[in-house]
Amino acid sequence: METIKYNRTARFLHWISAAVIIWATLAGFFMATLEPQSATRGFLSWLNVSVTTLFTPVFVFRVAYASHKRKPMFLQMPAWQQTAAGAVHRLLYILTGIVLASGLLMMQHKISGFGIAMLPNPLNSAYWNAFFYDLHRYSCMALFLLVSLHVAAVIRHQRAGRNVLSRMI
Repeated sequence: METIKYNRTARFLHWISAAVIIWATLAGFFMATLEPQSATRGFLSWLNVSVTTLFTPVFVFRVAYASHKRKPMFLQMPAWQQTAAGAVHRLLYILTGIVLASGLLMMQHKISGFGIAMLPNPLNSAYWNAFFYDLHRYSCMALFLLVSLHVAAVIRHQRAGRNVLSRMI
């Protein structure tokens, strides 16, 4: 089955996004489930906020870029699979956006990325900080499940002889 590759920019943005999402997910689950010592927790929180704060404009660029580029598809892919793949990708973008926005809005202090890009506390309300904290937690879980589905679909296609991974490598 013949495929058309994504261009270099799309592939770069995909793998940067994958790396940040995987890192933030693993660090978040580690902090939530293993309850590390406060020094480790503080460092991981600082690193997570730094990485995701600097990633946010990259993600905004990725969404804008993806909305203006024609997506390569398998030439013989059934229409329902193309529709399903498109829906999952849109939902990945939506959930990633919710995770990033809620992560910023739950903050109760100034936000910085590695000591640069200082942003003021977006909300100064314990109620809204708690609301966005809960939204962040649940949207992270949903994003984890959807990313897992995405990876499982890639593996399934690969095992069935449809080299979908080649479009992103």
